Amino acid sequence: MKRFWFGAGLAGLFFSMVWLQGIEHQLSVGTPGLRWVFDAYRHKIAAAEKVLGSRVLIVAGSNAMFGIDSGQLEAYWNRPVINLGVNAGLGLPYILDVSQRIAHSGDVILMPMEYGMYLDDGTPNAQIIDYVIARDPDYWRRLSFFQHFRFAFGMTPERWLQGLQRLPDNAVTTGTYGAHHLDARGDQTHSSADDRTAAQQAAVRNAKSRDYGERVTKEKGGWEKISDYAKWAQKNGICVVAVPTVLLHHEKYDRDPQDVAFYDSVPQRISAAGIPYVGSPRDFMYPPGWFFDTDHHLQDWARVQHTAKLIELLDHDPLSYCRQK
Repeated sequence: MKRFWFGAGLAGLFFSMVWLQGIEHQLSVGTPGLRWVFDAYRHKIAAAEKVLGSRVLIVAGSNAMFGIDSGQLEAYWNRPVINLGVNAGLGLPYILDVSQRIAHSGDVILMPMEYGMYLDDGTPNAQIIDYVIARDPDYWRRLSFFQHFRFAFGMTPERWLQGLQRLPDNAVTTGTYGAHHLDARGDQTHSSADDRTAAQQAAVRNAKSRDYGERVTKEKGGWEKISDYAKWAQKNGICVVAVPTVLLHHEKYDRDPQDVAFYDSVPQRISAAGIPYVGSPRDFMYPPGWFFDTDHHLQDWARVQHTAKLIELLDHDPLSYCRQK
């Protein structure tokens, strides 16, 4: 029996060494799955870096890419606006980290974060593992040993083998998602009712209600990360303002006690973490006819109306929210 366990231990050690060597050999090797995210981020970051003075940066996932009319907000606040929203699947820690690399003193960050992001405890999922190992060596180098371990052994065998194949890494030029469908400020284009495929329309019709109310009672979430982000912003002269995200309305959100408690608690919980919150989440839930292809992606005309509704609540001087602290 001892020989068996000794052999099993050696086999496990050998497998782990091979696995880690495979990871090492594929760092910065692009894979096709999230190339569109890479292209979109390059487009948005380049747009932000062209502005030398203070800017408004939209920080969230793809709900903001489809849901914020940056030109309308730019006219209201009289500040250049860059929409950094790309993909909520990358997780709260990474999306906040990207904004921290870009923002500088005098900037305003508008944060219409998806509600699921607030529940993100930082456990790496398949998307962030793929993206960081393939596309962001700087972020990888800043991860702790424990985080490296979680990323490395959270990778699937299929993704591990794909990274070693060194497949062609061409820019995305077709389909809904990618830099080819972003305007100069980083907003999504080609998101009208006529641009939808039958599958995209069906995806909205069949969208299920979210279980955030139940999850918040069981999951630690990213509240500490939000609090740290607020402290970083204050230290660096950056004003952060949170607002509700867009979400397809389901009756469950109005009558389920856990859902009601969750959505009603979001403004207070984010404000308590140090970030002013403007608006009420359930006031920004819309019917299916407003959405493009998911329960978080608005059509272009709906984006205009949603942004106008936000502007009605926002102070004409965004810095006022930080002076009130």
